[in-house]
Amino acid sequence: MTQFTEYYSFDDVAREVRFLRSDPPTPWMNYLSNGNFHVMLSQAGGGMVWYKSPQIWRLTRYRFYNLPMDRPGPYLYLRDAETGAHWSVNGEPCPERPDAWSSAHGLGYTRFDCAHQGIAAHATYFVPPTADVLVWRITVRNTGTRARKIDLFGYVEFSLMEYLREVQWQCYVKHQLAVRHHAACDSIIYRYGADNQLKPEETPQVYFAANRPLTGWDCNRDVFIGPYRSEENPLGLERGCQGSNILGGDGCGALQCTLDLAPGEEQEVIFFLGTAASPDDAATRLAALRAPGAVDAHWAALGELWQGRLRTFQATLPDADAARMVNTWNPYQVERNFLFSRSISYYATGFRGVGFRDTAQDIVAYLQLDPLAARAKIHELLAQQEQNGFCYHTCYPVEGFTTEKKEYSDDHLWPLLTVWSWIAETGDAGILDDVVPYFDGGEGTIYEHLCRSVAFSQARMGEHGIPLMLAADWNDAMSRVCREGKGESFWTAMQLGVVLPKLAELATRRGDTATATLCADYKRELTDVINDIGWDGAWYRRATMDDGLMLGTKEARQAQIFLNTQTWSVLSGMGTPERQRQAMDSVAELLDTPLGIKKVHPAVTDYPTPEAPLFAYNPGLGENAAIFCHANTWAVIAECLLGRPERAWKYYHQLIPHIALQTAGIEQYMGEPYAYASNLFGPDSDRFGLANVTWLTGTAAWMYLAITQYVLGIRPELDGLRVAPCLPPDWPGATITRVFRGCEYTIDIVNHGGSAVTLTVDGEALDGTLIPHQPGRATCAVRATLGVTIPV
Repeated sequence: MTQFTEYYSFDDVAREVRFLRSDPPTPWMNYLSNGNFHVMLSQAGGGMVWYKSPQIWRLTRYRFYNLPMDRPGPYLYLRDAETGAHWSVNGEPCPERPDAWSSAHGLGYTRFDCAHQGIAAHATYFVPPTADVLVWRITVRNTGTRARKIDLFGYVEFSLMEYLREVQWQCYVKHQLAVRHHAACDSIIYRYGADNQLKPEETPQVYFAANRPLTGWDCNRDVFIGPYRSEENPLGLERGCQGSNILGGDGCGALQCTLDLAPGEEQEVIFFLGTAASPDDAATRLAALRAPGAVDAHWAALGELWQGRLRTFQATLPDADAARMVNTWNPYQVERNFLFSRSISYYATGFRGVGFRDTAQDIVAYLQLDPLAARAKIHELLAQQEQNGFCYHTCYPVEGFTTEKKEYSDDHLWPLLTVWSWIAETGDAGILDDVVPYFDGGEGTIYEHLCRSVAFSQARMGEHGIPLMLAADWNDAMSRVCREGKGESFWTAMQLGVVLPKLAELATRRGDTATATLCADYKRELTDVINDIGWDGAWYRRATMDDGLMLGTKEARQAQIFLNTQTWSVLSGMGTPERQRQAMDSVAELLDTPLGIKKVHPAVTDYPTPEAPLFAYNPGLGENAAIFCHANTWAVIAECLLGRPERAWKYYHQLIPHIALQTAGIEQYMGEPYAYASNLFGPDSDRFGLANVTWLTGTAAWMYLAITQYVLGIRPELDGLRVAPCLPPDWPGATITRVFRGCEYTIDIVNHGGSAVTLTVDGEALDGTLIPHQPGRATCAVRATLGVTIPV
């Protein structure tokens, strides 16, 4: 088995993951973004660039599912002008590899280092927080004893912006573009404009330029790449750029700069790939970027941005792998999910829009990093709700696409958790009075939106008194349960059990006793039904199908036990204490594996009938007995709530990507060791342990909540900050810095074992574990002792 140390290492001080080989089993990605302008970039330089939307403003091309993998990208080539030898700073795609090479992903940037034949190069790619441009900054140094002439090439392949039209009609659409060099600003300008284009007035023009005079350029891909060639061996690297422009065809941007380097001399070149409204606007933007010190200022601003975001929660922990995720990579992944939902990754081609339920959950984990951006996203999301409470499962707020109106039983309920969490974090209940339009006309306050969400569920109850499954609940693959409109979801009932008390709490504070009473009564009715007909003796059942068949029973041939109803019986408090513990014991006995917890057991092949099995997935894949990492997070939380830290830690630790990769082996796991996956192939698969759909997954948000709010136990509530850790017994303690409502809390946890928690706040003993918020307090020192009581 190949050791991971051949491929990568972590530098936790620099907050980087460093790559020693350019060829891991799959591309290991980074996202560079300022919220407007985005880049997906691999450890080997493959990737793509888009503006606002990968559906309609895709600036550069990436060939999903094709071989060779991970092509193309914003590449940097070096050529020895004397010998013609050429190689790539990025490690790929040229056959001639550098003598020495490495790359690294950091927070909002990716960098490359190489040395070859007496030439050393260092390149950093980043997107500034306040400029819609990809900056490629490269230094080239002559490490030899004789003068050298080196040609440096920057290259991108332009996309046709509208992704679906490119796939369907590229043969016509490509004749409606122009890519030309503009002498006035010494820049390539790409203009796209097609018949019946969506939002043509907002479509940007793309500029590609350098900070120094060019030796040459090409705008025609056929000219630069050449016939029967590829990015591996462009003809332009052999003969130099030809100065080609293109009015219709396959466009590219190739810029050539010639560097005369004395022995020991180093020169810097900066490329800029950005968006502008017009060539004149591009000239203005380039003048600002080319100004002395401008790039340095943008680089410093990026570092300050991430330093400010991450300072809201930092932890000193006895486990380095957990600390790395808590302090750097998990919140970073949360932020990227907040931006992109599930739209585009190495696994997803980028035509999917914003997942309503996905983004509602992402916000909960993200909001401490930037509450104002979270508030704006809540507005954007609730604008996809209709007056009756229905919420569109997939939304396109930027593009304005219309989507299929398909009712799910859970989408509309997630905002109740999202908005409550925002208020708990900020202390500002004024958000409830924000007015947001309904998708089908009219408008209402956010509080009214939330109340209509509950009403939508109340109007869609099944014959047993639990919510109809509708198209599906959180488990999308449960779509066969309710095709005739009768199948019900015990899990959705438990989801209501989580969110109804939160709406009741908000209603009580507004003096809306009617809504508070309705929520309490509704939860009590659901709890009674769940315990009357949902308990199967050792775990909770999952659903009822249209024909009345109960799913999740010990009598079933397959799909006897499902994970979600066991974990949410604890999260909702709807299971009795004895049943909650028994249900989670059944999870440990029947569902847990060395790589995580399966979603269902046994896997389905022909249940309930061979003609109509519950899942179309192969056994061990996807929803069918795979290790669905997102759902594993709720098991971590459930075990913390039950006061069982050993299991909570086991479930958390085994899915840390770096740990899971080592357990499965790098060739089997394949995914990034710093970004959570949506799911791993389960033990029923011959590829057990394969990480599937990394980066853009709800696993990131919920793992962050699980570790910070439940294992470490630092949890915002409406009246203050709850400190209730559930640490592994062998940890001596931990120290956390948490910025909460403008106050910096330093929380020292001393672990003597056991679940009892005793707090002192600024040296004074506190009754309970909730620290009341005190406006104006700037710092707060907290000592939390587990297992023993501190004498007063």
